[in-house]
Amino acid sequence: MYEHPYLSQQLTRFEQEELERAAARRLFLAEHADQIVPRPAGALRRMLQRLFARPAVPRTGAREAGASARITVDRSARPCDTVAVSAR
Repeated sequence: MYEHPYLSQQLTRFEQEELERAAARRLFLAEHADQIVPRPAGALRRMLQRLFARPAVPRTGAREAGASARITVDRSARPCDTVAVSAR
């Protein structure tokens, strides 16, 4: 029935200290960004990169044909355009 405020006070204090530590860490990282060196890819990251790597696209005319096919989409029969024209 009655809850003592000590627990909530301790949790609040802990969360505030945690937020202060996180802010100090972000500030330190922002000030020392030139010193950050990325870790080399580990075994799991290399495996996932190989697993999800995109297949090589041939440099033939297939890429240009796909791009021109996207450009030549018929845009004349859009109902939104007819509504927009009548509203003008």
